[in-house]
Amino acid sequence: MRSQSLSGPVPAQRPHRSSIVANRLAPKEPKLESPPAITGSSMYTQMQGSPQKAPTPVYSNSMPALNFGNTPFNTSPSESVRGMDTFMCLNDEDMLNGEDMLNGESNYQDLMMWNQFPSELEMYPNTITREIGAPFMEIAERYLGSDTLDSVSMHTSISLPHTGSTSISSQGSVERPFKSVETSGLTTGESMIPEFEVIIAAESAWPLARCNRPIFSGACPRTAIIHLENLEQYSRYENIWKTLDTNIDSSEIVYKDQISVVPFSSSTRERILTITQSFFNTALETHRGRIKAWDQGKPYSNFNFLVLPPTKVLAYFLRSYMRSLAPYYTLINRGSLDPNELMLNNQASIVLLLLMIATGATAVQTAEARCLTAGLTETCRISLFNIIEKDIELSADPVVLRCGLLFTILGAWSGDAWHMNIAMSQRGMYLSMLKHAGMLEPSIPLAISTDPSNIELHWSAWQHQESINRLVYNWVMVDQELSLFHDTAPILSITELQTPMPGLECLWQAKDSTEWLAAIQQTDNVTGWMSPNSLEIRPLTPSLRDLFQDMLHDNLSRRHGQLSPLQLKLLLHPLQSLLCHLRQVLSCFSDFFGARRGSRTVTKASTMLRLEEVQSLLQKWYELCAVHAKADPTCPVTRANLVLYHLVSLNAVTSFPEIERLARKESFDGSNQELTRRYKRCIHQPEEVLIHCGQVIRLISSMPREGRPHWWSTAIYRAALILWVESLSRIGKNSQRLEKGPMFAIDAVMPDDRCVASYLWNGEGVPMLTKGDRHVELLPHEVLKHCISLLEQGVALRVGDGIKRKLQALSRNWSTESAHQKQQL
Repeated sequence: MRSQSLSGPVPAQRPHRSSIVANRLAPKEPKLESPPAITGSSMYTQMQGSPQKAPTPVYSNSMPALNFGNTPFNTSPSESVRGMDTFMCLNDEDMLNGEDMLNGESNYQDLMMWNQFPSELEMYPNTITREIGAPFMEIAERYLGSDTLDSVSMHTSISLPHTGSTSISSQGSVERPFKSVETSGLTTGESMIPEFEVIIAAESAWPLARCNRPIFSGACPRTAIIHLENLEQYSRYENIWKTLDTNIDSSEIVYKDQISVVPFSSSTRERILTITQSFFNTALETHRGRIKAWDQGKPYSNFNFLVLPPTKVLAYFLRSYMRSLAPYYTLINRGSLDPNELMLNNQASIVLLLLMIATGATAVQTAEARCLTAGLTETCRISLFNIIEKDIELSADPVVLRCGLLFTILGAWSGDAWHMNIAMSQRGMYLSMLKHAGMLEPSIPLAISTDPSNIELHWSAWQHQESINRLVYNWVMVDQELSLFHDTAPILSITELQTPMPGLECLWQAKDSTEWLAAIQQTDNVTGWMSPNSLEIRPLTPSLRDLFQDMLHDNLSRRHGQLSPLQLKLLLHPLQSLLCHLRQVLSCFSDFFGARRGSRTVTKASTMLRLEEVQSLLQKWYELCAVHAKADPTCPVTRANLVLYHLVSLNAVTSFPEIERLARKESFDGSNQELTRRYKRCIHQPEEVLIHCGQVIRLISSMPREGRPHWWSTAIYRAALILWVESLSRIGKNSQRLEKGPMFAIDAVMPDDRCVASYLWNGEGVPMLTKGDRHVELLPHEVLKHCISLLEQGVALRVGDGIKRKLQALSRNWSTESAHQKQQL
């Protein structure tokens, strides 16, 4: 049972309690005016009767007990309980159900139970509650009765520490399953969004950001049913979205070259709700074993229909989607997004619209929006899979592949282990579908007629081909980004990418065929008149294969002139693929970077030479991108390109998998000698490493708070871990560098600054980080603390929350080690 697996082994005899309580997401009956509450004293009294404290396991040298979903430190028990009174909705009936389950009096079998839950949760279930003085909150709720699935239990808690947020829903009173509780975290002014403990526990199974002890699929909890049932519980409240509806400002989302969103019609909303209800029921039946309430003779009131936000809120989510994805993944044409037009197509179009809404909701810092995002993501995942299964020909449908693209982006950066792992595993499936559909093949020149009666037809044909080209290269960008942050090789090969790259934006955003034809005639893509009334258009852009070939031959400027930011971003894909191959070869050598040149084998020497060649190509790429950075410093695509460039360059002088192994203390005895040896496998050319990390932090900090790329928090994580390992090497006397010269902030200077050149060439200068008007010294604890504060400056996403917890756990895990080394000094 999920409840038992989260709280650890349950004693055979439990003390009888006259006052029974349960932590719940929502009251049993819908439309409850005010949730029942329990006094803090009774809850605390029950907590005191918990079983004896279990032993804490030891991992490596100083691994502390993992804290999943705790209340904050330095909080008295009474204060914790008073805060929880506003958060929990309790009644006696459901706790009796939970008691029956835990005492074995129910014939309950959870199809979504953990296969094998982590040993940490099994070995010390009560350590957290007794140390902090807060009850380990149990949730048990009976849903649909049957022989195979009698009830479903979910755990929720306030995570420690969680992302700061300014929740819109916290203003005013509204009927909803639970409320956000403002609680002080590890940093001043931090607030928290309620989070499920099972979600926090599953963060160790992420396919990235593995700086702490990981768990794998066999021991990872299945969180998808949690999200679906949470959305189902929210739908019991008819006024749950009212506060969002009254507080959303339609003029809030404004950005350069904004793509407008056409308002929803009344019929469109009704169709969305009807079809989404069908998708949602299918998803619930999939996870619950296809058992329906009416099949078991249950009252109709026990089954909840899905309630979507009001039309105004849905439109706001679509505008938020345009702000977060449109600058980086250009798939919307004619300068507007019309949801009413999407609804006129097949079911895949409706899935696409729901994924857009879910993506836009990620930027809204409320528990309600987070619940909607996770629930719709799982609903669309199952519906998309069913659509393809019923009609295999749809695997070549551009709309289906766009759905797969949005799900991959949404799932890979969701912060939920279930969706992250599925998105990464299905990425290869969608890319194979793209290839087998023939979308990677070269296209033929388009012959169009200037006859007004045919121009509309030719415009539609061009739009169709251009949309396929953009879809292909959006997948190329996603392939490059995911492979970079997961330290894997890109799936797509450069030799396969022969379709033309996206064309000019003026053609793509043309409002009608007349404007499109006028834009064509003003470009240099017309090869000549074929007849008085027709002309031929060659492919507007080369393929990525051709562009990279010209880069290798140093013919970019001569053949293509100034490349666009989008073309520069696409060029990072083959560069990273080449670099990843060389890094894999180097990782097979035992000495990695450490061997002297005279002792290298022929294979290693040639590999190192090729690595230098890739670095030279990266430098050429940077010089091309610097032109755009100086011309338009605020361009979001150029900023994101530079961040990716610095991260790719870091892979040439560091081994990030080795850095994460050191962070986990794998095969690490804690001695300075071992630290020095492991450091040499982690970092090569430390001066260059510091500059690249500083530029990553500078560029992300300069981005607007809203509209950052989905991976921005993971970029901060990678820079933080690399700086942390570099700072570890500065602790011991033997490894401490005798730096001279003035201090300079690596995250505040430009790459062409004189102090940067002096530091790279002569080693002159003392690198620091900057925080406001003061400097942050490069010490392990200070580096992690500073990077955690950077994560609080953006929109509170679930993936960012998880990375904060991972960095805080890393700091705690190494705090004892650092204190021991200081004593030795």
